[in-house]
Amino acid sequence: MPQVMINLEQAVANSYRNFHAKGLDYICLSRTEKMTQKLYILDGDASKVPEVVNPHDHRYPFHTMVLHGKMADHRWLRGQPGMEDLDDARVYKAFDYMTPLNGGDGFTYRGEEVLVRTLESVMEPGDSLTTQAQHVHTIQMLADQTVLLLNQFADIYPADKPTSTWSQDTPSISDDGLYERFTEGQIVDRLASMGFSVKEVAA
Repeated sequence: MPQVMINLEQAVANSYRNFHAKGLDYICLSRTEKMTQKLYILDGDASKVPEVVNPHDHRYPFHTMVLHGKMADHRWLRGQPGMEDLDDARVYKAFDYMTPLNGGDGFTYRGEEVLVRTLESVMEPGDSLTTQAQHVHTIQMLADQTVLLLNQFADIYPADKPTSTWSQDTPSISDDGLYERFTEGQIVDRLASMGFSVKEVAA
């Protein structure tokens, strides 16, 4: 059984069940200002939709490795008006996003933009990629019970600067059934359900 090194105090403080989407569990293994290591465990509803979340950018760069299952990473370029007829171009509503988890008020509409799909990476266990903060992407699960290990690096943009999200519908900030907190026992049990044993480490 593979072993996970985890600081359970930090895990309880920073982990969420149904994080951003139903069936996406986020377990924080360790957290500092320079590096956060976390697991995304995706099953159920998250494995059945073409996009787990809307296309978006980030406040920070990060590195993703697939530990179990299979996923696709979809990358997009922000296009210009008049590019709507290009292959793989779609018109999206663009929103500034301030996460309610940091006290923000969610989505603020800023107008329509064209996104052009440029790259799709299919990833299996052992595959990895790096995503820069400005990259626009979303992910799709190609197998149930996919597990991703993410190394999230230091923030490039401050917490008072919004990130961006693109959606063909107006997204909701409703958290109904999302962002549920884990107890320590639930974290250990969730990891065990995916075949991991737990070794607790200090912060």
